[in-house]
Amino acid sequence: MKHTNCTKTVGLLVIALALQTPIGAQDIVLSEIRADNSQRWVEIHNRSNASADLSNWSLYYATSTFAMPQTYWWPFPAGTTLPADGYLRVMWFQNPPAAPAPGDYYTGTSIHGFLFSLGGEILHGHAGALALIDSQLGAHMGTPSHFVDWVSWGQSGFVREQLAVANGRWDDGTAAPAIPDSRSLARNEALIGAASQHVDEWFLDATPTPHGPNTAGVVVHEYGTACTVPGHHLVGNPMLRTTSLPLLGNPDFGFVVENTTGFFGESMLLVYSQAAAPTGLPSLLPYFPGSTCAESIHTGLILTSSVRSTDFAATHVGLPLSNCTAAIAGLELHVQAMVFDWLPNAYPPFQGISNALMVVIGQ
Repeated sequence: MKHTNCTKTVGLLVIALALQTPIGAQDIVLSEIRADNSQRWVEIHNRSNASADLSNWSLYYATSTFAMPQTYWWPFPAGTTLPADGYLRVMWFQNPPAAPAPGDYYTGTSIHGFLFSLGGEILHGHAGALALIDSQLGAHMGTPSHFVDWVSWGQSGFVREQLAVANGRWDDGTAAPAIPDSRSLARNEALIGAASQHVDEWFLDATPTPHGPNTAGVVVHEYGTACTVPGHHLVGNPMLRTTSLPLLGNPDFGFVVENTTGFFGESMLLVYSQAAAPTGLPSLLPYFPGSTCAESIHTGLILTSSVRSTDFAATHVGLPLSNCTAAIAGLELHVQAMVFDWLPNAYPPFQGISNALMVVIGQ
């Protein structure tokens, strides 16, 4: 399903919601990185409810650049504090202007601005690694417990990466995607401590948000129950998921329905509604003996729908948000899929229905 006009596709309903990120034990974190010819910076976020003193902390950058030191440390200046739920941005390997903006720090380009007289390199979008270290002492740069946070992108295996692995801040052999021009590598902080691997906390953001949250307003909430009818030929209950975060500007957003077969003339109806089904709403699904399937979305408030043939194992439906205007932020959608057969005299004609998702588009 290709969409050229996002607003027309998803309707005009706008609801203001926000995603509250829980505060975890890992309070001071790397939040967002941009590394192209236009901008090169590192954002740091204090997730706690107390101000943090970073006077003795350092930011570590590892590269794979041939004939260069490949390891660089920049010390946070004395008196650097990060307020509760505050952000700061480090403009890496750049000289400061006459009047830096509040919350922006510049490393400079002289070796004297870096620890251990190694100087620095520009941030490379194709590959690199960054760490937050709660020390500026050389003796601590080989101690895992001082590596508070870490991210590798483009490749793995950077110098000192194993120290972060040993401290539980990264997973061996993993790397976030390379950072393309005009995008940032951003963190979904709601996944800190919840994702199966640290790399899953990171995504490519088409709308960088320095000095602010990366997933403001994003909601993906699953409800309802997926089910099949007796005699179905699906692999299992059709499970509806999102392919990535519903963020304004994300060209990769969409849905996937798992456990489809792609055979027997099987098709899928994906329906977008304005709300969940209220109690007592009659089902529109055809009656089939032994089936308890029912819609979880409000069938009286349908915005739009689409039909497509299914694929083996999983069926993807793209809903790119790259051409959307800012007015679409906050849009609430309730989505559910039904799988059925087009073939004449197919039995049973109705195969199953997915769980439902409430999705709110963030920015």
